[in-house]
Amino acid sequence: MFDRDSAQHDWGKDAGGAFVPLTALDLHTAERALASWRAGFPRPLVDLSSLQRLDPYGLALLLLEGRRCREAGGQVRVLLPDDVAVRETLARADPFAYLQGAVWLNGELPPPVHGPLMTIARTVEEGGVQNLVDELAGRLYRRFPLAGTSVRVLSMAMLELFQNIPQHANPRGARLDPFGLGALQELCDHIHLVVADKGVGLLGSLAQSARICPTDHAGALEAALVDGVSRLAQPGRGGALRRIRELVLREGGEFYVRSGRGAFLQRGVEWSVGEVPPFPGVQVSIRLPRALFEV
Repeated sequence: MFDRDSAQHDWGKDAGGAFVPLTALDLHTAERALASWRAGFPRPLVDLSSLQRLDPYGLALLLLEGRRCREAGGQVRVLLPDDVAVRETLARADPFAYLQGAVWLNGELPPPVHGPLMTIARTVEEGGVQNLVDELAGRLYRRFPLAGTSVRVLSMAMLELFQNIPQHANPRGARLDPFGLGALQELCDHIHLVVADKGVGLLGSLAQSARICPTDHAGALEAALVDGVSRLAQPGRGGALRRIRELVLREGGEFYVRSGRGAFLQRGVEWSVGEVPPFPGVQVSIRLPRALFEV
């Protein structure tokens, strides 16, 4: 995942320069897809016509890039999936509503139909975080009515991550819309939670503290996720990302965080930090085994 050459390749074109439609938009492909969108900024063409697979992480990155295009006076141009099932998944999430008109589609999404859970929600003010967590947790309870413990574990992670956006994504109150998003998907073998924003990122947040001096994005990730540091000096404040990483580890899940030019991946007891193409904010992906919810 952290191979520098593949991460920086202009994915979306073949060796001869011809455009190649996306077949997957997920955690494993979104970094390279992002490079091709950035090349077309602020009016990128996102060809999803051949899409066979997507997840909340890929969708969140697309929406955040779409918001950046909107702020620059552009729009995202999207060729919708030909595959009916993938179109229905998009319809359940209704992602393009969050671009508020700064999107062109080559057709219409079908009306939402009942199916596996796929939902996106936006968080704005800290006071609304608990309501958002309750809404998403409620959807999980309806899908898995006996999975009380596992839903509470995921709800704890959601609460901490959503609170981080108003607290850390724009610590100096600049004219910046972090545009925090939460997305939740049910898949055949895991439950996937993504919380993402396009704020100042971990390095920008930690740099507000005189006590902490990370020099690069990878160092900021390691400081927050391994050492548990925070720009907040008050006792009991900060350290949320390390707590969530440890929680996901205990539950046998996968934890991925990207911020700026850095990315952190934990699978099992092993973790690694690497370099990815630059992108603002913090994007967190948590995948927990579906078996935890099927009791």
